[in-house]
Amino acid sequence: MSRNEEIFKEAEQYLVSGASAGQRYNGVLNMPLYMDHADGAYLYDVDGNKYIDYHGGSGAALFGHNHPKIKEAVEKSVERGFFMNYDTEETVELAKLVREVFPGCEKIRLANTGSEATQGAIRLARGYTGRNLVLKFEGHFHGMHENIWFNHNDVRAELGDGIVETVPDSQGFQLNAKDSVVVVKFNDLDALEAAVKKYRDQIACLIMEPISFNCGCLETRPGFLKSVRDICTREEILLIFDEVICGLRMRPGSAQKRYNVIPDLTTTAKAIGGGIPIAIVGGKAEIMDHFSPKGPVVMSGTYTGALMSVMASVACIKTAMEPGFYDHIEALGDRLFNGIDDLFRKYGLKGHVRGVGARFAIYFGIDNPDDDYDFRKVAAEFDRDTDRRFVTEAVKSGLWFHDTSTKITPAHRALMSAHSMQDMDDTLERMDQIFRTL
Repeated sequence: MSRNEEIFKEAEQYLVSGASAGQRYNGVLNMPLYMDHADGAYLYDVDGNKYIDYHGGSGAALFGHNHPKIKEAVEKSVERGFFMNYDTEETVELAKLVREVFPGCEKIRLANTGSEATQGAIRLARGYTGRNLVLKFEGHFHGMHENIWFNHNDVRAELGDGIVETVPDSQGFQLNAKDSVVVVKFNDLDALEAAVKKYRDQIACLIMEPISFNCGCLETRPGFLKSVRDICTREEILLIFDEVICGLRMRPGSAQKRYNVIPDLTTTAKAIGGGIPIAIVGGKAEIMDHFSPKGPVVMSGTYTGALMSVMASVACIKTAMEPGFYDHIEALGDRLFNGIDDLFRKYGLKGHVRGVGARFAIYFGIDNPDDDYDFRKVAAEFDRDTDRRFVTEAVKSGLWFHDTSTKITPAHRALMSAHSMQDMDDTLERMDQIFRTL
């Protein structure tokens, strides 16, 4: 019995499924993979196995593990008392940096997790507009709370005109939770217009992933975001970009600058902390000033803006703004994505890769026409069995692609600045053997 199996056997007695969270459980291993340590682009498990990491802490580890500048910031915060409930000069410095890399963030409020940030943004939108309904797109994920956790991992019947039955993504929601959420088909302007017309003057906000990494890596159709922005402006609906995954994943400005569309509110987390929990709600000053104490909308917390998180985030953003940072990320992506697509062709397998910045997905079983942006098609055609076989063989080959066992679309995978071109070459060499078995 391996050390991992021994730990799992004991952990099951104290932890649900032997894991501290549902996402820690790996579906192809039928248990978590218990790690010993991590460094750079590599993970080391309790049995001494080394993996090239393509999970990246669900997106938090953009800079890899144990990054020297983030580590230095954390150590300095410890020396100063690693306190919380107080602001510092670094808090102001962070706010300035956030405005620089997220054009829509004139002012910010800090949080601890992406779920907290989206919850706060939705509450703010309701408080600012005086309206109740929240509009979202099918397949998009915005955190695990009853305000918005609907239709992320479920395809249900349309109710007409592209409006979709609202379905919670977990049991345990209050019976009326879904009554305040309207779901429409993604990348479908006619559906959006139909929903806006049907619920005119009732919708507080539209929250969306500008790139739906929670559907693997699904971009919007050309011009779609601009049209969404115009509709929201026309109808006085606040547009919220959920950049919890997008944030820092591409060049400064993230999705907002990439598509030249500025939302009213922005939420971000994960990569901005480099592994230390921190999240942000940002937006237009007029809207943000509705947060207390200036306004009536409350958002606060004991650990919000803790010194360690703030100092780590300052180090992360400064690192991402260094010359050549994104050149390196994009060069890695070009090598890996093209290489994997070459393997699909070499072995006659149906599928392709999609990647933007430092996040990508492998779409087993799905062709890649230029105009294919359909979440429902992805959910229907995604070859889940082949994906599971790939992840299983990858683990044996020292490549860590985490599997949650329940996704109906491809999982988003990580590129990290700690990866090297040699890592890409080693990965493709191992994947050649894996694809041969597939």
